[in-house]
Amino acid sequence: MKKNLLLLLPIVALFLPACKSSKPYDSSAGTGTYDGDYTDMSELPQRGDFNPDQDVDYSTFRAGGKENGTIYFATDSSTIAPSERGKLDRIATWLFQNTSKSILIAGHCDERGTLEYNRALGEQRATSVRAYLIGLGVAANRIYTHSYGEEKPAVPGANEAAYQKNRRAEIGVVMK
Repeated sequence: MKKNLLLLLPIVALFLPACKSSKPYDSSAGTGTYDGDYTDMSELPQRGDFNPDQDVDYSTFRAGGKENGTIYFATDSSTIAPSERGKLDRIATWLFQNTSKSILIAGHCDERGTLEYNRALGEQRATSVRAYLIGLGVAANRIYTHSYGEEKPAVPGANEAAYQKNRRAEIGVVMK
């Protein structure tokens, strides 16, 4: 019985971040809505003693022009699509092979929604990716998160093509 419960814990952890949503994005209004604590800040991982803007190398998972370190999301979602899971499986394998390294998962959003809402959704995306990696067996103390919300778009523009590229979590190696 205990063994079965232990097997279910990583699966449950995958779905918990998706359950912490308040009001959904209202595309007709042109702004997201935000109502209270989108993410319970007491449950967030430690930030680490490094600068997320300077001490993280995102090129490690971009080798060969591939976007293995970029996980894309649907609008107003922190659910990891099945098509993105292979990237995370490869990152987990890399982490198992590089046991002295830690990573930062930076959550991002498109420009729709308020700054507050997008910052919270970016954090939710980062913690969703973190939970998935922990479920694969990566030690939690090696995975940090940060949210940029809409502040660092990958692609400028106010169209669906740009929005798709900006709804993401980027994974980099902490160099400090």
